Amino acid sequence: MGDDFVRAFDHLDLGSNGRRRRRRRPRPQMYILRGLPGSGKSTLARQIKNTHGNASIFSTDDFFRDRNGEYKFKAYLLKTAHKWNQKRAREALENGESPVIIDNTNIHLWEMKPYVEMALEFGYYVNFKEPETSWKNNVYKLQSKTNYGVPEETIQRMKDEFEQVYSIHDVLQSEKPRR
Repeated sequence: MGDDFVRAFDHLDLGSNGRRRRRRRPRPQMYILRGLPGSGKSTLARQIKNTHGNASIFSTDDFFRDRNGEYKFKAYLLKTAHKWNQKRAREALENGESPVIIDNTNIHLWEMKPYVEMALEFGYYVNFKEPETSWKNNVYKLQSKTNYGVPEETIQRMKDEFEQVYSIHDVLQSEKPRR
């Protein structure tokens, strides 16, 4: 019994009771970005996409771009825009795209809930990410950096209402307030 005999059994994985181990595919990923306007969410989305190479980015802001790419926000269409973005994200999840990046402010926990529920439905791992820019809480600096001219007062209100995420359960248990 020499080396030939030992090599004859190299293909066996004896640590798994004779069963072959299946290679697990990596779990698909969803990144939910959140932060104040001008904090660097879209830059972070592009960085994640560049890291993975084939990520899909979904931003509600895209709803407000015309054919020429010009941004024309209409507050009365915001609810429709969010539904539109959720529909696009769902289609990406149904198609197994990974990672899927949600690029919205997501100030309140309930705003992320539809995306988290979809991700769990399709077996995605959910990552919550915020930009780590030095100005992410400086309202004056944020207003100067925002791409869409969001007023300081609006950014201050959003900052005051910003809810922290401690776990995915916080999001799942959140409720949209009745107005």
